[in-house]
Amino acid sequence: MMQLDFQGLNKSFHGQKVLDNISGKINRGEKIGFIGANGIGKTTLARILAGEETPDTGIIKYSPPSPEIFYLEQYPVFTPGITPYQELYQTVLKYSKSKENPDTLVKKSLNQAGIREKLWTQEAGSLSGGEKTKLMLAKVLVRDCDFLILDEPTNHLDMESSAWLEEIVQKMHKTVLVISHDRYFLDKIADKIWELTARGLKCYDGNYSSYKTQKEKELKNAQRDYEKQQARIKHLKETINEMKNRYASAHKAAGQNDFYRAKAKKHAGAFKAKETELKRLEKNLVEMPKRPRSPAFEIINKNVLNTKLPPVLIQAENLMKKYGEKVVFQNVSFNLRRGEKVALVGGNGTGKTTLLKIICDIDREYQGSLKVNPSLHMGYFAQELEVLDHQASILDNVLTEQISVQEARILLANLFFPGDDVFKKVAVLSMGEKCRVAFAKLILSGANLLVLDEPTNHLDIISKEKIEEVLEEFGGSVLLVSHDRYLVQRIAHKIMQLEEGQLKYYDGGYDYYLSKSRKEEKQRSAGIDDMDIINHIRRLEYELAYLGGKLSEKLDEEEKARLNEEFLAKAKELNSYRK
Repeated sequence: MMQLDFQGLNKSFHGQKVLDNISGKINRGEKIGFIGANGIGKTTLARILAGEETPDTGIIKYSPPSPEIFYLEQYPVFTPGITPYQELYQTVLKYSKSKENPDTLVKKSLNQAGIREKLWTQEAGSLSGGEKTKLMLAKVLVRDCDFLILDEPTNHLDMESSAWLEEIVQKMHKTVLVISHDRYFLDKIADKIWELTARGLKCYDGNYSSYKTQKEKELKNAQRDYEKQQARIKHLKETINEMKNRYASAHKAAGQNDFYRAKAKKHAGAFKAKETELKRLEKNLVEMPKRPRSPAFEIINKNVLNTKLPPVLIQAENLMKKYGEKVVFQNVSFNLRRGEKVALVGGNGTGKTTLLKIICDIDREYQGSLKVNPSLHMGYFAQELEVLDHQASILDNVLTEQISVQEARILLANLFFPGDDVFKKVAVLSMGEKCRVAFAKLILSGANLLVLDEPTNHLDIISKEKIEEVLEEFGGSVLLVSHDRYLVQRIAHKIMQLEEGQLKYYDGGYDYYLSKSRKEEKQRSAGIDDMDIINHIRRLEYELAYLGGKLSEKLDEEEKARLNEEFLAKAKELNSYRK
C-alpha cells in the first residue's frame, strides 16, 4: 500500500486555469470517494496523481518513492485488433505476481467481470460501453498495484455489475481513489470524501451520507456566522452614527472651553475605535451561504393535483415483445396505480426501455393487453433527448400554454438556469444541461405520469439531487428506469424487476427489493420456486382491480354487497400470500 502528499498543484490548459493551488494527502489503505461538479478538474487531478500528466507547479511525494499505480480511465481505448482475452493476458504477464497459470487466471477474471465467453475473441474496441468497463475492471482483478484510481467506474454498468464492483473494492487491501457521481457506490466503499470546488480541495471523514450531514452542519454554521456578523455591522453603524452626532453636539457646545473640548475629543476617540472595528469586519466579510432553492411545489404540480384520476392508471396483462425469433420478454403483467412511484430495474439489454416505449404508445408491435386510462397524461423522458429543439432557447423549449414565463423561469432557476441563462440556445449546452432542460420541459408539460428513462445520466451530483427534490415534490405518478441506486432508493416506493424475459413485482422500496431478491436467490439455490406464488399474487391484484372498478359503478344493494364481500375475501387472501 502507498501514501502520498501533494502541495500547491497548479494546472492550466490553453491559458485556462483548471487547478489552482491544490493540496492534500492520502494515507495508506484509504478508500477515497472524489466528487465535484462536471468540469471542475477531478480527472485532471487524478491523472496528475497517477503520473499520467504533470502539474505546471507543485510537489507530489510518494511513499514508497516509486509506487505501482493503476489508473482506470473513464473512456478506455484499446489497441486496434486486440481481443479481451489478449488484453487481459498481456496485463497478467506484465503486472501480475500470482503463481496461478496465466490462462486460468485470465479466464477466471473474465468470468468474474461478467464478460460472456463469446466476447473473449471479439475485438475489444467493438465492445459496448458497459463491456469495455467490465474488461478494464477485469484488469483490476489481475493486476498488482499499490494505488488504484478509478474514474467513473460504474458508468455504463447495470445495478448487478455495480454491486459486484462494490464487493471487489470493499475487499481490496489497496489505497483507492474513486471519482464517481454514484452516491450509493460511494456510500458502500468510501471511508473519506474529497470535494473539489472553485475554492479548493476539502476532505471529509466517512462515506457520502456522512459528507452530506457534515455539509449541512457547515451550512448552518456559516449561516449563523453570517447573521452574527451582519448584526454586529448593523449595530456598529448605528452606534457610530449616534456617537458622531453626540460628538458634533458636544464639540459645538464646548465652544472655546478647554475642559468641554477635551471631553468632546473622548467621544471622537470612541467612535473612531468603532470605525476601525467596522472596517476590519467589512474587510473580512463572511460570505452569505447559498442555500439551495426550494423546488417550486406549486409550479411542479400546477396541472396535476386538480386532475381526478381512477385508482388504476395502467393495466398490462401478458405483454410479449420479440424481434424476429428473439423473445425480449413475455407474460409481463402489472398494474400502475394513482400516486405510485415505481422503479423498473434489470440488467442491460433486458428490455426496460422497450417496455417503457410500449407503455407510452411509441412501440405498438407487441402482443398482450395494455389498458391506459384515457384521462391519463403521460410525459416521456427518453435517453436520446429528442424532444428538444436545439435551435431554440432554453425558455422557448419549456414554455407551454398553461405555464407563464415567470413560472417557467422560477423552475429553470431551481434547475440551475438563473437569469439570462434561459436565453441560451440548447445547441450550445452540455449533455448534462440538456438533460435538465428536457426534465424541466417534462415537468411543465402538465403530465400526471412521468415515464423516465435514465433521467440523471450525464449529471453531476448537485444536479442529480435537484432532480430528486423535484421528483419527491411531484404529486403525480412516476415510472422510472435508472441505474442510479441512490435515486431509486430515494424516489421509488415499489420495484419492478425485468430479468430473463420475466417481470417480478416487489411491494417496497429499493432496500426491500435487495433483501427480498437475495432471499429468493437463496431459496432458488435450495430448490424452492416462488413463481407460482408470485403469479397467484398477480392474478389476485388483477381481480381486485376489476372488482374495485365494478364497485365504483351504480349497482343495486344486493349486487354491491356480494361484490364487496368478494373484494374483502380476495384482499385478505392477497395479504396472506404477500406475507
